[in-house]
Amino acid sequence: MPRTTGLIAGAGASALVLGTTGLPLPCPLLALTGLDCPFCGGSRMIGALLQGDVALAADLNLFALVVVLPLAGAVLIAMAREELGRASRHWPAGRTGRILTCALAGTVLAWGVVRNLPGFEALRA
Repeated sequence: MPRTTGLIAGAGASALVLGTTGLPLPCPLLALTGLDCPFCGGSRMIGALLQGDVALAADLNLFALVVVLPLAGAVLIAMAREELGRASRHWPAGRTGRILTCALAGTVLAWGVVRNLPGFEALRA
């Protein structure tokens, strides 16, 4: 499982650095346009989670907390199963895979638009 182990180790090390140093990653879209991208607040959200503050994590980026983290965990588990020979792939093939990919892309796009609309300032990072 070298590929999956490397990904997990890298993600864990990144999360540890983000959570312990308070060093947020700058967002180029926010810097250029003043608009939050779908992932703005994600590094601060991880830091809040590592400190046990789920409410702050949800306030910083609810989408990343509810959708991105569970999906990343599921894909990492599927990758490990694939490397162990217990699964044939880590993302569904064919029509199901295309539907899931389009649904995920649509959800990311919708979150990015909605959180920047007037009246939804509470969703901004």
